[in-house]
Amino acid sequence: MSNSGTAIDERVVAFVEGHAPEQLQFVIDLSNQNSFSYNKPGTDRVAEMILERIGGLFPVHRVVEHREVGNLHILSTVTEGTSIYLLGHMDTVFPPNHPFKECRLDGDKLRGPGSGDMKAGVASIVYSVLALHDAGVLDRVPLTVILGSDEEIGAVYSRSVYEEEREKALACLVVEGGGVNREIVVSRNGKIGARVDCIGQDQHVGAVDLQKASAVLELAHKTISLEGLNGTFPGVRVNVGKVEGGLGPATIPAKSHALIDVRWQDQSVRDELVASIADAVGREDLPGCRSEFTIMNERSAWPLTSGTQRLSEIVKKVSLELGHPIQQEHRLGTSDSNFFGCAGVPTIDGLGPICKGYHTADEFVYVSSIPERTALVARSLLAITEEMT
Repeated sequence: MSNSGTAIDERVVAFVEGHAPEQLQFVIDLSNQNSFSYNKPGTDRVAEMILERIGGLFPVHRVVEHREVGNLHILSTVTEGTSIYLLGHMDTVFPPNHPFKECRLDGDKLRGPGSGDMKAGVASIVYSVLALHDAGVLDRVPLTVILGSDEEIGAVYSRSVYEEEREKALACLVVEGGGVNREIVVSRNGKIGARVDCIGQDQHVGAVDLQKASAVLELAHKTISLEGLNGTFPGVRVNVGKVEGGLGPATIPAKSHALIDVRWQDQSVRDELVASIADAVGREDLPGCRSEFTIMNERSAWPLTSGTQRLSEIVKKVSLELGHPIQQEHRLGTSDSNFFGCAGVPTIDGLGPICKGYHTADEFVYVSSIPERTALVARSLLAITEEMT
């Protein structure tokens, strides 16, 4: 493999820059196609749009079919052995009936549903692959691309695939959105998505006996206890994010539930933290009520390792050569990178274009960062191949 700064590197960058308008339109087309996690037809259509451009460039194409969400696709230049993994997810948080439906350009900002998280990142995968193919070196890069379909719901259907594939990973690159100061991600918190169910006894509020076994009131006690766990462990965040319950104002509620988000930085606190949550939920605060705690999805914390630091230095060197120096950061959120990083695979996330307003109706990506980050991904794949294979 040629050294950085050679004709191949220059050709890769020239391809990316020359196809920037085309790539921008591709981001717009991807963003305008709804691919809410549970919109399987929409997510599968996004996969078709991607495969129409790069599907024929890989000798290996494995499809993992899902019934509830879009299918997962694995594309590889190698038929066996290890490779560099490049991950992107096709699903977004916006349901089909959400009012935020289409992209619009606003100067250097492209506003659109999933534009930053992560349709622009997916487009950077596509055009980095096309650039390597145009330069005649794609088959010389041991590359495996995974197009995920359920990242936004914790990869509940795809987790086993990532845990299987990481055994063959030399390194892992993920194109979640980059930081506003060009940060890349070298470690992430762990996370649990969970549900608390409270069961009481329904009763008319006009009944003579007002010994209320209210599931809503019981859940209020649980909410206070769970929120009280913030700060009890270093780096821990517990959030009761959605609460529902009751039949109507004149009925004492028999059922209620809450969705909670639990995050931690140090994996060693996970078990004690979960035990504290289970204790708080299992305690009977009101006579006649009981509660249950259910973990729905989980990603282990990904710590910074020497392997990731070495990988970061390779990517940093490429960024300097491209004239866009990067920094590294720990990110409080999680992504599919956690499955690789927590297992000790050298992993870099946040390599996608720079964006803000994730998961909101003001989500946008900086247009100028799309070719910038695409060149960074493509050139980094070449440098990693040279340094680590």
